[in-house]
Amino acid sequence: MSQKNGMIQIQCINTIFRLFVQNEDEMTKVEIFVNNIRTMKGISLTDIYNWCNRQGILYDTRFNYHKEFSAWRNFCMFIHYYRQKQKYMLHLKIA
Repeated sequence: MSQKNGMIQIQCINTIFRLFVQNEDEMTKVEIFVNNIRTMKGISLTDIYNWCNRQGILYDTRFNYHKEFSAWRNFCMFIHYYRQKQKYMLHLKIA
C-alpha cells in the first residue's frame, strides 16, 4: 500500500486499485481494511470492489503489467482482469 495526497494504492498481482480518500473517516476505514487484507490468505478483486462500494470509497483500477512475465502470461492476466472488471460492472448495473 502506498499513499499520495489522499490517494492510496493497493497493488494486487495483476491489478492496481487507487482509492481516493476524502477525509479522516475514510482513511481509518482503508487502514483497517488493508490490515485485514494482510492477514488473509487470498482476496479476490471482487472482494475489493465490493468493499469499496459498500464503504462509499471512490476508486479506479489499472492493469499491472509485469516485465518479468512473458507477453503471453501478461495477456492472459489482462484477460482475467478485464473479465473480472466487466463482470463486476455488469453486476452493478443489474443491482
